[in-house]
Amino acid sequence: MNIKLQEYDKNNITQSMLDDYHLNPDDNIGGPQSIIERSRTNLHMQPMMILDNDKLVGCFCLHTDDGPLLYDGDSQTDILVRAFSIDSRYRRRDYALITLLKLSEFVYFNYKQVDRMILGVNPTNLAAQELYLKAGFVYSNKRVQGKLGEIYVYHKNI
Repeated sequence: MNIKLQEYDKNNITQSMLDDYHLNPDDNIGGPQSIIERSRTNLHMQPMMILDNDKLVGCFCLHTDDGPLLYDGDSQTDILVRAFSIDSRYRRRDYALITLLKLSEFVYFNYKQVDRMILGVNPTNLAAQELYLKAGFVYSNKRVQGKLGEIYVYHKNI
């Protein structure tokens, strides 16, 4: 396993890689194409790809400025991790945990103003909550209303 976090670049991430990304119908989350589309209208959203030996295994978005405000964060010092997903064919292989552990270092070196990462999780998604705790995130005891209902807010200091 050789996991690398890479900002989306159409020269390195081909359309066929994006088209081949698999999510389950009940995942309630967009894949890489959805993240890329949304980032075209918001310059503060950076699509991120999770690669294992140049194979696309996951994706997420790093959202600065207005992003953290959605989760009661600070627009100057926080970064929102959103739309985190692993291709359904690669789940339960530690890609998510390793990515979240590497993410602290990535944010530290690429977003100098950021002191804390924030993310939201559906209250019924116990597997994701357990994953975030293993990766060093802490439940903030805050809840916000999202498009699909209540969201628990987690954070991790950099």
